[in-house]
Amino acid sequence: MDEEQALHIVDEELERALAGVVAPPHFADAVRRRVRADRVSPLPEILDSIGWAAVLAIVFALSLWLVPMMQSSWWLVGLGSAVVIPALYVGWRWGGATAE
Repeated sequence: MDEEQALHIVDEELERALAGVVAPPHFADAVRRRVRADRVSPLPEILDSIGWAAVLAIVFALSLWLVPMMQSSWWLVGLGSAVVIPALYVGWRWGGATAE
């Protein structure tokens, strides 16, 4: 039995089991109002950014510990930019939270 056949069997069983169930007339409108009213929280993106900042701090600490002979710290700024900018883009753009 492949996946398509299994889904077809489950679909038929659900149709048989729920054949007599009828939702109240106002149910669909209430669900649509609730879905439109709720907004996505920005909290996951904020926590994602905090996580990336922690990763960046660990990378900086390890870099300073592993490469003590480097006199200039500008390479750390470049490394930080290379980590933070993509992290912010992925966290906010692909994270799913939009201002719609």
